[in-house]
Amino acid sequence: MQLPHGYTIEPATPAHVPLLAAIEIAAAGIFPPCSLPEHMRSDSVPESVLLEAVRQGLLWVALAGDGRPVGHALVQLVEDVALLAQIDVHPEHMRKGIGSALILHIVEHLRLRKKAALYLTTFRHIPWNEPFYAKLGFAALDKDKEPAFLNNILEEEKLSGLQNRIAMQLMIQQR
Repeated sequence: MQLPHGYTIEPATPAHVPLLAAIEIAAAGIFPPCSLPEHMRSDSVPESVLLEAVRQGLLWVALAGDGRPVGHALVQLVEDVALLAQIDVHPEHMRKGIGSALILHIVEHLRLRKKAALYLTTFRHIPWNEPFYAKLGFAALDKDKEPAFLNNILEEEKLSGLQNRIAMQLMIQQR
């Protein structure tokens, strides 16, 4: 997927990190009130986690033509498996293909790093969530096929107040 004219994707730098919380919080505002607990609407990934991801080369930003971040995606390695831990696009820049382009950029990066798959957790009941990822090649995992680390993440999400969550997998390459 090609980015709209004027947008670019690049590895995040430490200078981008303080600007990402506002994008995450704005993106949380599009979710129906009953889907996202109130405390999560103003939470964001801690800057220390983002800075570590910058150091590891696992955080990317989508930039507008003026160089301002309008989206970002964070990958974490869990047991040497790639997890799309966070992806956000500011609502003013949504529905332009930026989120898809971020994911496809990450997939190419993970292919070069010889990762077999990319995993994520998302909402099943929100009309745009699961279909968005499915369009990019992700498939919902049956509960009995979820790796243990995904079961743990889904359980933690449930304890934090998130409901109707599923795990999805995108195969990148066969080992």
